[in-house]
Amino acid sequence: MSAAALSGRSGPARAALLKARKYLAAASTSARSRLAYPGELFGSVLTYCLFVFVFSRIWRSVYAARPAIAGYDYAASVWYFVAAEIPMFGSAGFFWELAGDIKSGQVAYLVSRPYSFVGYRLAEAMGGSLAAALPMAAAGLAMGTIAAGPAPIASTAQAAALAASLLMALCLQFLLQLAIAMSAFWLEENAAFFWIYQKIGLVAGTLLPLEFLPDWASRIVRWTPFPALSYAPARIAAAWQAEGGAAGAATGAAGLLGLQAAWIAVAALLCLAVYDRGRAKLTSQGG
Repeated sequence: MSAAALSGRSGPARAALLKARKYLAAASTSARSRLAYPGELFGSVLTYCLFVFVFSRIWRSVYAARPAIAGYDYAASVWYFVAAEIPMFGSAGFFWELAGDIKSGQVAYLVSRPYSFVGYRLAEAMGGSLAAALPMAAAGLAMGTIAAGPAPIASTAQAAALAASLLMALCLQFLLQLAIAMSAFWLEENAAFFWIYQKIGLVAGTLLPLEFLPDWASRIVRWTPFPALSYAPARIAAAWQAEGGAAGAATGAAGLLGLQAAWIAVAALLCLAVYDRGRAKLTSQGG
């Protein structure tokens, strides 16, 4: 291969590497910022542990009169909740921060910087959330073990699928919240949209597995992005052994991971489209 060809290939590669470093720096800075306030982080973990404790007691009462519900026994329901709440708690506060930046006009300074606004905010959010999610996951593991016995992790394949699913759930959470927050380009008050999104997410796969819903409700919810949020990692964590052996479990997990990847792609395109229109509006108004 000629030197010119090598140069031609190294230029784009170098540019991609430099761009990636910007987003890695954003994630790293956000993580360090989150860890710089251990009291706030401890408060989030403590609240998460309180939720796990309360719901473990609720499930204890529910399962006192029956051995299982829709294929979930007491231990599976506790571990489902432990995993389902991590993406919810890990993404807390992102909507309010971004919506506040747009409403205050701070976003005008952010959109002119030499990076993708959507990509940068996603990297920033993921870095901070991972710093919070890791100690939260450790606390959840301890709380779940105390309440329901050892975690139902049957293999390294399940552990890897669970880790990948949690990461994708956080990514999708941020993208959807970003799209909702950017409605502030047109609306003075957009909190109602976030509250609706959040409450549907709690019912549709976070507090309760989708299998607990009526059949008609479950069928409707499965056409929305909500199963790709808390339900996917929670199902992998709690019901791996109920999928019909190793092959069935791997197939079920692959389906859930594919569902998450598809919704991340849709949400990313939605964010880019909303941002392009919002930026045009900001520019036309002299922002």
